[in-house]
Amino acid sequence: MGQPNFSEDFKRDAVHQITVRGYAVREVSERLGVSTYSLYKWMKLYAKAASQTSSVDHEAENRRLKRELARMTEERDILKKAAAYFAKDARGSTRSLPSIALSIRYAGCVVASISIPAGSMHGLKIH
Repeated sequence: MGQPNFSEDFKRDAVHQITVRGYAVREVSERLGVSTYSLYKWMKLYAKAASQTSSVDHEAENRRLKRELARMTEERDILKKAAAYFAKDARGSTRSLPSIALSIRYAGCVVASISIPAGSMHGLKIH
């Protein structure tokens, strides 16, 4: 009788049960009908390959997260500057500014209406 020929997937799954799920080598050996020697040999083969793959995945994830962090930091800084600008504008004004109300009518009915504070129309020309 010769040695059984196990598929690569079978070997990887066996190693996964030991390394990731935390099962004991002897327990996996008995359950799958594989010698402990074979399991240790497979662990040397597949655990190294899995750790190299995961480190590459971690590096890619780190690069993606760094790009996302930079974008979010930039957006936060823009919003901070905008909030400071509008807070300064609001503090500088001691009286309330009048607002301009615009209505759009169609066939005698108001179909759209907007109220714009006059202070926010700085530099806007209406003809």
